[in-house]
Amino acid sequence: MLGQPDKNMKHQCPVCHKTINGTNQERADQAKFFPFCSQRCKLMDLGAWLDGKYKIISESQLQKQESSELRGTSSDVTSGNH
Repeated sequence: MLGQPDKNMKHQCPVCHKTINGTNQERADQAKFFPFCSQRCKLMDLGAWLDGKYKIISESQLQKQESSELRGTSSDVTSGNH
């Protein structure tokens, strides 16, 4: 099943970096939070997205950012101010 941990797989929580490795029962309990170790870490990640701490930059924005860095000027292309 996509998005579910393999029974022999070890991984780290992307938020707290805790290594996920336990018995089959522990893995079954944690599978609902995969790839996170807990509901807390899952909600912390969601909060970071909602607060705008993570950004997905389009290809054109990335090119503008790179060209402004090469010219030595600073422009915040992620803010939408053009």
